[in-house]
Amino acid sequence: MRINTGSIIQSIDAERKKVEKATVSALNKTANWLKLQAAREISEEKRINLNVIRKRLRIFKAKISRLDVLMRANLYDMRASSIGSMRETKRGTKIGKNEFIGTFTATMPRDYKGVFKREGRAALPIKEVKLLLEPEASRIIGNLVNYEVEKVFTKFFERDITGSV
Repeated sequence: MRINTGSIIQSIDAERKKVEKATVSALNKTANWLKLQAAREISEEKRINLNVIRKRLRIFKAKISRLDVLMRANLYDMRASSIGSMRETKRGTKIGKNEFIGTFTATMPRDYKGVFKREGRAALPIKEVKLLLEPEASRIIGNLVNYEVEKVFTKFFERDITGSV
């Protein structure tokens, strides 16, 4: 009896390539799911437009040569003026669903509009109002990564492997 080892090796290589493709596909789908869920939860908690948060989350996708995904989250303080359109009220400034009491809108000499707050009673030390994202946003992303990503990856991987094999 003669066994053709060349065809066996080729079939194993073909199966390995299918598994690698399914892994890459599942990793990228999981990363997109993570970005979507994180953006939703952060925007709900901070009451910010979803598009503003989505732009701050970036994904570096997986490839067959590099089987890992990187998600970079820009969670530094945001200018309050970047959240949406500003409306001055008697109490302060309202932007979307957020209200900043004791603030005012101003146009700077270089045509930049922003929300500012005076530091004292004097006219001029003013500070731009910023919205803090850091502790809550990193907690939300950490919870998603620690508790839900593995289940979602398994679901996507099983779906991709059964479709390709």
